[in-house]
Amino acid sequence: MSSAGATGILSHFSRDNAVRIQRLLDALSSTKEKQDTIALNLKDASPSKLAAVFVLLFEEDKHLRVLLTTRGKTLKFHGGETALPGGMRDETDGDLIHTARREALEEVSLPFWSPHVHTLGTLDPHMFYNLTVIPVIALLTDNTLLLDLRPRPQEVEHIFTHSLEAFLDPNLAQTHQSNLVDQGSGYWPFESKYHYFRDYDVKRLGGTLYRYHQFRSSASPVTGLTADILLETAGICFGREPQFERWAPTQLRTYEEVAKGHDQFQITG
Repeated sequence: MSSAGATGILSHFSRDNAVRIQRLLDALSSTKEKQDTIALNLKDASPSKLAAVFVLLFEEDKHLRVLLTTRGKTLKFHGGETALPGGMRDETDGDLIHTARREALEEVSLPFWSPHVHTLGTLDPHMFYNLTVIPVIALLTDNTLLLDLRPRPQEVEHIFTHSLEAFLDPNLAQTHQSNLVDQGSGYWPFESKYHYFRDYDVKRLGGTLYRYHQFRSSASPVTGLTADILLETAGICFGREPQFERWAPTQLRTYEEVAKGHDQFQITG
């Protein structure tokens, strides 16, 4: 993205959030060559092995927020769970950025092309079961588009948003979020108020551990892969680590480490 384009986008945000978004732009710029190489290597992979998710950030009440969905409960895989808009690559998709934007259109009616939706780049892939998932980062500069979002019947049960900073400091959910689900309800049965985790033994990676995070929200909890992607995004934007230990003691932390271990990522335990 040109400096003029970046300046124009940043003008839509408060001073503090402009600084945070600039950190994100700098990080995406510094890894662009690496991401282009990864994309080239994945180009000929089977579409059934590739997916992309759309990480759409916007500002509300001077807080950066992210768009999320609750998947339809009747879906065969991961029904009722929180997800970023996204899905598997289609053979007609030009690239995985196209995949993420197409899926956002299909799932929540976010316009495929809009002067107010700015795709910034991609983060490192994440391995999820037998999929390689590419997070596509984007900014929304006109929040009125959110008013026109509609969940796709059967596939999306609910559309909601969450504070990005609350993934680093879960206690912020009490002030950055409205209408949190009741503690003790089916969506938040834990004694901890805002954040819970459990370490799982990943047998396919030689018994290394994986820390499965869960964050209380106004809808379904933000968990697993979605939580991992948003922890990474928030860490870049705010320039700090979370106020809890993100990683399990023996957890593999990079895409390269996990991909080297095996060709599937499956949590057991």
